[in-house]
Amino acid sequence: MSSCCLGELECPCPPIGLIDVVGKKWAVCVVSLLGKYGTVRFGPIQKCLSGVSPATLTSTLRALERTRLIRRVPIEGRRGPVQAYSLTPSGTSLYQSLLPLASWLSTSR
Repeated sequence: MSSCCLGELECPCPPIGLIDVVGKKWAVCVVSLLGKYGTVRFGPIQKCLSGVSPATLTSTLRALERTRLIRRVPIEGRRGPVQAYSLTPSGTSLYQSLLPLASWLSTSR
């Protein structure tokens, strides 16, 4: 039984740790961006998500890495290898689960 529920009923809540990560303001945006574009470097992620500070984006990326939804990927840059981010299989599964919600949102407005 999850710690979010007390009593005899089975708790319908997913693991609280996942809610802590996915519930962050920019987490779903990062997962959606990587789901759509694949492997992306920090700078383009920040430019796409206008309004996110570098510190907040770094914190979000680290939290998503800790939960194994994204991974850092070395890619070749002009001055040698640089880090980029891509979805893990779990992140891809989450992204696929978000697509119907995004579709619903666009049609319900």
